[in-house]
Amino acid sequence: MKKKEVSMSELFFDLVFVFVLSTINQTIEHISEDLASLESLGKNFTMFLIFFAIWVYRTLLVNRFFEQKWYQYLFVFIDMFLVLLLSKATNADFQQTFKPFVTMSILIFLSIAIQYILNYKLNKQVVTLQLVKVYVSGLLLMIIVSLISLALPAGINFWIYFIGIVIMAIFPVLFLKVSKENPLFFSHFSERLSLFMILLFGEGIVQIVNNVEIAHINVLDVVYFVLVVSLFMIYTLHYKKSLNYERDDATGFASAYLHLALIFTLDFIFLIMNKVLANHEISTVELYIYTLAFGIFLLAIYIDTQLHNSVIDQRALFITIILIATIIGLIITNIYLVTIVEIIGILLLCFIFYSGKSDDEIGIK
Repeated sequence: MKKKEVSMSELFFDLVFVFVLSTINQTIEHISEDLASLESLGKNFTMFLIFFAIWVYRTLLVNRFFEQKWYQYLFVFIDMFLVLLLSKATNADFQQTFKPFVTMSILIFLSIAIQYILNYKLNKQVVTLQLVKVYVSGLLLMIIVSLISLALPAGINFWIYFIGIVIMAIFPVLFLKVSKENPLFFSHFSERLSLFMILLFGEGIVQIVNNVEIAHINVLDVVYFVLVVSLFMIYTLHYKKSLNYERDDATGFASAYLHLALIFTLDFIFLIMNKVLANHEISTVELYIYTLAFGIFLLAIYIDTQLHNSVIDQRALFITIILIATIIGLIITNIYLVTIVEIIGILLLCFIFYSGKSDDEIGIK
């Protein structure tokens, strides 16, 4: 399979989604003082899942069809504008902006569905009609569910909409055979995911800088900078060692769902980091979830690596380090010490990655 490059318009589009994540974070910070409360976590994940599902559906469309045609660029910018409008409809009180939010999401789903049909009609050699039917059906089903939710009373309407989003997110997996018959350009897809992560790491750096007082730089600023760099290093090694390769039967689903966990946990870590740097108190539950977020992030990296390339020679040691760092973090009640423990654990994992098989020895699974 030929290699497909990531276009500048795709990077531009991803910048919009990083802005959306920042908007969601600002919304979550106003829901409750406790970022680990069920309400905060639930609403955070819900808004996150909606935008992530849109991003994945559109990225898979671009991966298979995008050939830099004028009409494709037109849809890129239309969708970009609609996503920005959708982000403006995010609110701590879902019911307050529920109708404009759902209406805007319907327009986005409809736009992506039209693009699948239009691109297939203009180039039927790229994929089979069955694949187009799967993705268009998932989008149309979500549109119908969204319209139904608009007619329902407050409270019930949100849950119907949320169930619809979950179904849409997993819908293509129900037809896995069809996707395997129409493999995507895996190196392109993994590069999009990695670039999205890099933009998110950039947001983490920005959060640190925004809280730094040049006249009173403290040790905590340095610690969190090292933390962001350490997380970036482990993710980059995971990408370079296992995802930066083309595969002939790739569907992208495993990496997509694992990156959902990676992005969500990383975003939560940055939320707590921002709260600490702003000198706000951290609850015990927030500290526990903060520690567990590290464990889930590192475990997702391990699983994603093993699914694609067996480059981790010392698997038992890798898992043991994750478990030990997580257990120690759950025992310690000081967030600064927890952060230092996690940094040490991450750097040890980086060493295992770095000392593993070289790229020439890697065998594609």
